[in-house]
Parts: sequence; structure tokens; C-alpha cells
Amino acid sequence: MRKSIWLFALLAAVGAVPGAKAQQPPVQTVGVELRGDTMVYRTVNVPHRRHGVLRGRAWAGYSHTPWSPEQRLFALSKLWMEVRRNFAYMDRFGVERWDSLYRSMIVPVQQARNDVEFYRQLEGLCARLQNEQTFIRHSRDFPQSAVRFEDGWLLRLMDVGGHVVVSEVSRDKAQLMPPGSEILAVDGRPVEAWLGEVMTRVSASTDRVRRRLAVEQMLLDMVGSPHEVTFRRPDGSQACVRLVNARPEAGERIACTALPGHGWDELHEDFRVTWYPGDVACLKIGSFRPGRVFRAFHDAFPGVKNRARALIIDLRWNERGSSRMAAEFLSHLTRDTLLRGAVWRTRIYDAALASWGSDATPADTVGNARVKLAYEYYNDAAFSEPERSAYRFPRSREVLEVPTVILVNDATGSAAECFLALAASQPHMSTVGTPTSGCAGTVALYELLPGLQCGICTQEVRFSDGKEFVGLGIAPDVTVEDTLDDIRAGRDAALEKALELLGVE
Repeated sequence: MRKSIWLFALLAAVGAVPGAKAQQPPVQTVGVELRGDTMVYRTVNVPHRRHGVLRGRAWAGYSHTPWSPEQRLFALSKLWMEVRRNFAYMDRFGVERWDSLYRSMIVPVQQARNDVEFYRQLEGLCARLQNEQTFIRHSRDFPQSAVRFEDGWLLRLMDVGGHVVVSEVSRDKAQLMPPGSEILAVDGRPVEAWLGEVMTRVSASTDRVRRRLAVEQMLLDMVGSPHEVTFRRPDGSQACVRLVNARPEAGERIACTALPGHGWDELHEDFRVTWYPGDVACLKIGSFRPGRVFRAFHDAFPGVKNRARALIIDLRWNERGSSRMAAEFLSHLTRDTLLRGAVWRTRIYDAALASWGSDATPADTVGNARVKLAYEYYNDAAFSEPERSAYRFPRSREVLEVPTVILVNDATGSAAECFLALAASQPHMSTVGTPTSGCAGTVALYELLPGLQCGICTQEVRFSDGKEFVGLGIAPDVTVEDTLDDIRAGRDAALEKALELLGVE
């Protein structure tokens, strides 16, 4: 452990700048000393400079000092260390495998041509962990875009049954490339080959989610990058258009035309109540974050309670929030006062016990709990005792318990999956759609460099009966897949199935 500390101290002394903010003037570490358990860095301001490779129109507005090779190595090492220590599923991924990947990246990250290439290298490393809650993110204004292009183009894509489909496009371009058009090739390469490369950089817990996210960022590239995109319109005619990545303007709003029900704003709406025949209320819940979503639910609930004979809870595209808020929502949809949710555990470490386990072998652990624990600490395999999530609510709260169908898809994740784990014991509830994202777990954020962070999943989460869903997704009771014909016709097949199950003709 002490050797590791001094390794990172040395790297920091060469060029890392921990604790700085992206908006502060660039600084350079010129010395480091250890005072007790505190590492003290001595820094000086350095003049703003342009890295030699950051030339051309794309980098013209880049306002940050590029990360040096030494800083990149520090960031890689910091990422390696924090994942090795905190990642909840490291016992399955393998410590030796992670160490090997780290060693293989030492030279490439120092040779990266620019900040974006380095960032993508770290994205690819995180993607190998196959966990959506373990990722890289930045706060720098990289000169790139995924949906905005020159000549007034805005283009969003979605995956529908293995087809890459235009879900939303600038209104004045909709005649040329109507929503529902299928992308066939990019720069002469078949779309599947293009996607295969993008998917190597996507952090996701399931292959289905990895593909969806890759489709959404399929055209992500540096500003000024041209791409020849071949597509087929819904009427069967084919065409090719040249798209050049453009930097979005601050506050820019472009009028768009979208497939029915698949516009960006509609998909990510915070909260909405829609009524269907037979007094069936559909509650679209965009997230389980505290604040305006719950306030909107709270304001609408009395009217829903007085009228609704059945409910549809639409959790598609709900990927944010807390399990506590998910339980709060559910508490108004069941008379149960005690809701039992997922079981979780996290990795733990005790240096003294680890030292006692340094000479232990697997055979030594048989029948000896203390040696077994010491062995696990030494080999980074120790976990906390499993804890069960449980939430109690007063009987006096307002409740509407009626037949309920929950709509889910592969963008139903995190707290929304905790909602499903809590709802699994409710006999009046069922689920319709496709498997969820399989990505629950608390994220720990660490700064790697000024403007660069990593998130690491720190909890191993399961159903209360021990059944796993992280990395697999939660399978719905009734599976309904969208088809290309459905989305072009404006049909919501999952919603229609939910209405059918509730007896609405």
C-alpha cells in the first residue's frame, strides 16, 4: 500500500493537478511532501498554452490547457486504483485481468494525439467492465457533437429491432430524411460494422443497452468532420446525405419533426398523466429524483385517486433518482406499510487483517473463519454482510391500490429497477415491455484530473430472494418488442398490451 502511495505521489509531482477545478487557471505541480497522512502539493500558475496537435477549426474555441502525458498517466493510474478498490463486481471481472488492462494502456494514453483521443481510451477501458454505473465523464468543452450538424441539421437515432432508425430530425430536413428512415451505411461502411467500433467505448451492463447507447452516439465526432450517410426512406427510396459535425450554439432551439411518441422532449418528460377509456390513468414518471417530479405526482395524485379504476405506470426512459424516492412513489400505490426491496453488499478492506492473510492458502481457510476473512482481505475479495432495503410508511397516507401494469424497457434503470424490486411482491402489479438496463447500484465519483471524473459502481445489488439482475436486466412478465412497422405507424405496442391486460378494448 505504501509503495502505491509513493507511486502516485511521484506521478503527481511530474504533472498531475488533483483538486483543481476546470474553470481555474492552469497550474503545475512543482513539489510534493508527505505530512503525516496528508499529501501536500506545491503548485505554480503556468501560462495558457496551445498543445501542438490541437490545431484546426475544431479546436479554435477550446479554452483548456491540454492534459500532458504525465497527467494522463496519473489519471489512468488513479482510475485503475479506484476501480480495483471500489468496483463491486471486481471479484467476477478479475483483479489480474484488470491489472493486465492497466499495463496495456500505459503507453497508449501517453501517446494520445489530443484530449478527446485520451478520453476515448479511458472510455474503452471502462467499457470493458460492462457496468453502466462505472464510467468516465468530463466537464471540458470538447469540440465534438453527436446530433448537431452544419446546414441546420439536427438528427437523433434509435435502435428498433436491429434497425438504426431516424427518430427525430430538423423540421426543414424532414422531407429529405423523414422520421422512420433507416440508416444503412456511414462513409461506405455497413452500419453494423460502424456500430461495432462505437460499442467498444460504451459502458453498459447488457448488450441490448450497449447497442442502444452506441446508436444514439453513432455519429459523435469532432466539429468539422464530414460523414456520408446512406439511408432508406419509409417509402423504400434510398439517398445519401453529407453531414458535417457542428458545435451546438448556447440556448439554440431547432424545430424538429419526430416519430409519434419518440421526440426527445416527450421521451424525457418529467411527469405526465394520460387518461384512457374505462378510467385507466397512465402515469409517465421520468425519474425518481426528489423535487419537481414528486411534487407533480403529489399534486396530481388526489385527482387520480378519485377517478382511476386501473393504472399504467410508464417507467420507460426512467434512469435517474434514488431508491428511497422510488419507495415513496410506490407507497402510494399499495396498502403495505413495509416495502422490502433489493439486497446489497459492498467491498470492504482492513489492512491489518490483510497482512495476516498474506501467507494463507485456500486450504488454510477451511473451518477457520478468521483466516478465511484475512485471506479475503489480502486478495481483495472481502464483502460487507448483505443488507436488505426496507422502508416503512404510515397507514394514514393516501393510497390507490388498483390493478396496475408497469411499462419498462432497456432504458429503465437504477432507481427505477429498485422500484421494480419493491413492486415484485405486489400481486396487483405486473410488468410489460422489454428487459431493463440491469444497472442498479450506488456510484462513487472520483476526480482523476481537473475536468475529468470517473464513476464507479460500489454496490452489488440483487432481488430480496438473492436473484441477480445487474448485468442481465429485469425481465418483464409480458415481453413486447417494438417493430419498425409499429414505430412508423405511431403504435405503442407495449401500451396497447397494457390496456388489453386491464380490459380496455
